Amino acid sequence: MLVNEVWRRKFNYGFGKALKKTSPDDIKSATITIFPRFISGYVNEARIQELIHEYFGRLPTYLKIRNYKDWSHQIGFAVIQTEYLSTTTNIPTKKDLTAEVLPNYEMEFIEKYDQHLAVLKELSSFFLATLHLCFPSESFMMRNHNPINDGYFQIQSGRRTYASRVSTNAFMHEILIETSKMSNVETSMNSLAEVWHYDLWSLDRYLRAVESDQISMDNLLDLIYSLEGLFEKSTSAEFIKTMCVLNLCNSRKEARAMRNLLDLAYKIRNEIVHGGISFDPFDKVKLEGKEILAQSVYWKTKTIVAQMLIKAISKLLNNKDMRNLRFNIDDFINLTYQK
Repeated sequence: MLVNEVWRRKFNYGFGKALKKTSPDDIKSATITIFPRFISGYVNEARIQELIHEYFGRLPTYLKIRNYKDWSHQIGFAVIQTEYLSTTTNIPTKKDLTAEVLPNYEMEFIEKYDQHLAVLKELSSFFLATLHLCFPSESFMMRNHNPINDGYFQIQSGRRTYASRVSTNAFMHEILIETSKMSNVETSMNSLAEVWHYDLWSLDRYLRAVESDQISMDNLLDLIYSLEGLFEKSTSAEFIKTMCVLNLCNSRKEARAMRNLLDLAYKIRNEIVHGGISFDPFDKVKLEGKEILAQSVYWKTKTIVAQMLIKAISKLLNNKDMRNLRFNIDDFINLTYQK
């Protein structure tokens, strides 16, 4: 990412410019560890706190970071770590943070803080993109009056530690990770890493559609925008649907089912955008003569978009002159007249 100057991308996943000042030679390792949701077994209500203390030690009380102590033992959580070969100087001490009314931060430390956080945000987005493409899981939409939007960021160098709250819900969207298919994750990460620095707008939009567990039918629009972003601006919805069918279906039955689903997805999209109609996830809609929950259209469309993104990334990898995810009329002809 850093060698390919990812900060030149037209959009970023947080503090993009700060990445420019990070040398790839300075990074010793980067790891992401996922602790899944608690489903069954011995109940340990201090599960998360104990794991965090095991990984990072106990935070000094003057930093006032205790939010993780209130997290339910049932949730899963992600640990993103980057280890550097150099030290981080000027980490504020207890005296710097408590001796006066305003805390004392040196500019060199603030610069490093932004750099390190930028790397973690980029890694998080990259890893989430991989997981959501490999495992476009179905769940259910359940709005929570007290959603979890939380987390914290920690820097350790020598004997000094600093931490601050950094809230996110990007890891709250449910994913069923199939351990038997973990080799797919490694393959996908290696492939995606080659093109991650390009302006993959459709992938960015896909991540917006799955960035939280607090989703609604409006997120269906993000999925369709992501799908439409794989084609030229003037491309008709009919052509987009046809390309999905040609790319993803192996039988007439599958083709009809996918076409009917996409017709319904676009109908809901048009009614939201142009008709001023809102859809509740538990509203009933008709698909092939049967009533289904409106949210089912979101979950099924998510899988289609993920598969089309994978196809588009594969095309990009095989065409060194391309710099974006794009299907065109030549792809249609090649799929129609395969020989």
